[in-house]
Amino acid sequence: MKVVVVLPRKYMDYLDEELALVKTVYSEIVDYIVVKNTNPKTYLSSDKLEKLRELDFEKLVVLDKLKPSQFVNIAREIRRDVVDRILLILEIFANHAGSREALLQIELARLKHMLPLVKEAIRYAKLGEMHGFLGAGRYGYEKYYTMLKKREARIRREIERLRETRSIRRKSRIEAGLPHVAIVGYTCAGKTSLFNLLTGLSKPVGPEPFTTITPKSYRVVYRDLSFILTDTVGFIRDIPPEIIESFYATLEEVSDADLIINIVDASKRINDIVLEIETGREIMRKIGVHNKPIIYVLNKIDLVPSIDKVVEAVVEKTQIDREAVITISCSKKINIEKLLDRIYNSLKGVASGAVSTESIRT
Repeated sequence: MKVVVVLPRKYMDYLDEELALVKTVYSEIVDYIVVKNTNPKTYLSSDKLEKLRELDFEKLVVLDKLKPSQFVNIAREIRRDVVDRILLILEIFANHAGSREALLQIELARLKHMLPLVKEAIRYAKLGEMHGFLGAGRYGYEKYYTMLKKREARIRREIERLRETRSIRRKSRIEAGLPHVAIVGYTCAGKTSLFNLLTGLSKPVGPEPFTTITPKSYRVVYRDLSFILTDTVGFIRDIPPEIIESFYATLEEVSDADLIINIVDASKRINDIVLEIETGREIMRKIGVHNKPIIYVLNKIDLVPSIDKVVEAVVEKTQIDREAVITISCSKKINIEKLLDRIYNSLKGVASGAVSTESIRT
């Protein structure tokens, strides 16, 4: 499918990363348009709308969250389907979902996002600005809206049942005396690669964002210690709150962990590394992670000429404890044993109440 991408100016420094999100779903990007100032009615200015009318494409992808009125107005102006940042991410999630729970969470998030759009379409229909199926009166869209509300309630109930099942499993792990370690970090930072190295498994990895949607847990034995290691869904820049809420059952694996490993791509620019660490902290605070020991793992050091300088700069800019940072390479298997030693000592510290790793600030 041929698409045109609308990119907010604030994301220009991350152009490749943002376009990679789009290419995960749509293979052919015809063009991209950068927007500095948004129009409250149509998001895009009249000249940019005119440019879009002249282009040959099938769908418009806006890498920002659109208001319901902007959705309707853009679609009316360009006569093509419109997808915003939230719907794009949910499409990516749907392509990678591997469990009933993940599929339900994706559908719930999609419903929460679509309901205001349907409501806005109903408003336009009653104003007489849409005809036929979308015309004035109680037509298909109102019935569709009622159906979506009922479907949302059913999905919430089913997710709650699955959440209770997950809670029982976590409780049994705790009763068995097994500490829980969660791997978090931005998408494509190497979370699943690290999970595979520490567990000996071969779970799918790839350069595309969000290869992991459903959390994977496995028991790891190191020296005289056994612990449960969980790989989680990746963070992204400006993660929509609708997705955080709908994926609570997945992310609560992090909030219940005894130790968190925050893996970061060390081959990126210093400012990007710092931003990802700070954004990761904020996301974890939003999902209720407080006062948890955390190890910052800088991955891909085989691609960095001077990793010591990177570590010094990151520590200085983020004010994290230098002892909480460890450098590794998953692809070259560098310092993996050193990381296991750090995990071992940290979990022993949790058990004794003497934790040396940094705690997430509240």
